[in-house]
Amino acid sequence: MAGIVEYLLANPIYLAPILLMAAMLVFAVLKKLLKLAVVLAIAAGLYLLLVQYFGGGL
Repeated sequence: MAGIVEYLLANPIYLAPILLMAAMLVFAVLKKLLKLAVVLAIAAGLYLLLVQYFGGGL
């Protein structure tokens, strides 16, 4: 593993695309997590409104 890191650091022409792909992967994961958080927040808000409308206790 150390040999691969040394090789990439010695040859930045190979390092740039790898870093770009890693950044795109991180961005995609964060984007999906943000969408999931928004959906969960909307679902929780709708649930709370439904419980309040029918007069149930939390």
